[in-house]
Amino acid sequence: MASRRLTELFLELARIDGLPGKEAPVANYVSSFLKNLGLPAQMDGSAAAALSNTSNVVCQVGGGGNFVLLAHMDTMRHTSATEPAVTGDRISSGGGPLGADSRAGMAAILYALERAVHTYAQFKPFTIAFTTRGKTNMAGVKHLSLPPGVRCGFVFDSPLDPGAYTASSPGIAVFSADVLGKAADAATEPENGICAISIAARAIAALKFGRHDAETTSNVGTIAGGAGTAIVPPAALVRGQVRAAEAASAQPILDRIKAEFETAAAAGGGASAFKWSWDYQPYRHLPGSEVLRLADEALAAAGLQPAPAQAAAASEAHALNAKGIAAVSFGVGARAAQHNEEYILLDHLSKTSEIVSSLIKS
Repeated sequence: MASRRLTELFLELARIDGLPGKEAPVANYVSSFLKNLGLPAQMDGSAAAALSNTSNVVCQVGGGGNFVLLAHMDTMRHTSATEPAVTGDRISSGGGPLGADSRAGMAAILYALERAVHTYAQFKPFTIAFTTRGKTNMAGVKHLSLPPGVRCGFVFDSPLDPGAYTASSPGIAVFSADVLGKAADAATEPENGICAISIAARAIAALKFGRHDAETTSNVGTIAGGAGTAIVPPAALVRGQVRAAEAASAQPILDRIKAEFETAAAAGGGASAFKWSWDYQPYRHLPGSEVLRLADEALAAAGLQPAPAQAAAASEAHALNAKGIAAVSFGVGARAAQHNEEYILLDHLSKTSEIVSSLIKS
């Protein structure tokens, strides 16, 4: 069961609005909290690059150490009007958004740190980061400035139960194919036109989409084009994605898609421009790696059975891994995220804070 102080911290955070790009009130709260503990909280100067009204809050404890504890400050919906209620074994939203997936992680980190400082417990050097735009494009963590010694990251926002954490995740590569044809009057001179939609259709028909293997899929998501029913369509735009557990598995599929669009465009007298990029990159940490060892040790010290799992969605762990910082996302146990029936069990909140304490204890 969560302590009264931990519950109070969660409730205070839950009542602060912090929409993506408008996290300043939350940043001000945590900056003041950390400074009141005598810790060097700083803004990292990422506000403009992340398109937020505040920068990430970064606090280097004992020089920064070799790992970072991270939680994002934003929620997708306003939370200030919500009246969270502690009833029985849980904190419920009372019919509104609670923001538990981020505020639970924040409260757990702040409570564990406050307890360590006030009890004069020995703790390791480490870094704390509270980031912007975690619920949208993860721009805050992508522009996060961390001490050079940080090698591992522990993100507190997964919907998994405490004890579970994401040791691997597939990545999503998004692609677009711009097909150029030539406009013409479809009634009087159709032979002078080049139908971009027909070119796109030929390319799509020549490709295999769906499941490629147990860990790799592809999909055409949207098709747009044309200028009207009486005009031979001069342009078409096709968008889709490739989902892969290994980056190397995505590349040949993307190359094939690009080649088929170029072939169809050349055959039809048009042109094709193909682009792709990682929405978020895959990662997989091997047993025995430093980040998994630290995660397992912390969970065991907190009395939990380590349960590595595959991530079901993107998180800031993806962005940290892409920056070369081996990261996992710990489960905090938030339920019905972004719904009006959102809640978190008090026991899950307490266990999340115990995980933090185990990570930072000497």
